[in-house]
Amino acid sequence: MAANGFRRSLAGGRPWILLGTVSAALLLAASPCAAAAGAGSAGQTTGGAARCPDHAVADDWARCPPPRCDGRPPGCEGPGVPLGDLTVVKEDLLSGNPLAGAVFQLWEETNGIPGLQPTGSDPDTSLGPPCTTAADGRCVGTVPTGVYYWQEAQAPPGYDLPVNPVSEGLLLTEENIAEGVTVTVDNTPAAATTGAVA
Repeated sequence: MAANGFRRSLAGGRPWILLGTVSAALLLAASPCAAAAGAGSAGQTTGGAARCPDHAVADDWARCPPPRCDGRPPGCEGPGVPLGDLTVVKEDLLSGNPLAGAVFQLWEETNGIPGLQPTGSDPDTSLGPPCTTAADGRCVGTVPTGVYYWQEAQAPPGYDLPVNPVSEGLLLTEENIAEGVTVTVDNTPAAATTGAVA
């Protein structure tokens, strides 16, 4: 676990963490959308279940539904932009139970400077409205390949924000887009305050 309370995980593999700058060649790899377009595409088998490039589960014949693609109609005719999920999971540090009520903002690395810059003359780009974790403690952003950050804007009731409320850079690539990237954020309960009794 990182000192800021964030843990990274990737289903079925090693986590992808930004350790420097990302080359344009890595982010501009050929799109799997055109190849996977249309019903009848064969799914990948992972853990005994067929899985499709867009996270959908294949039907009984291992055929995938049309992939999710940014700005393209169903069937993803044309190049399209493949999308993957970035998930943040909020947990109690001691019990590991999911926490509802945490507010997160998803940011995209757009200014070429490693680390999140939410303000200034050339800030990174916030994506969508903030997300509040439900009972499962999760927020999910569906985005194209790139580098992203989850920023915890508000801790759940009864908990303190982590010392550093921003995740390390999360790298979503053509290689991990089907699985997505997940980061777990642990929070410690707020210290109980006792007032003087008059």
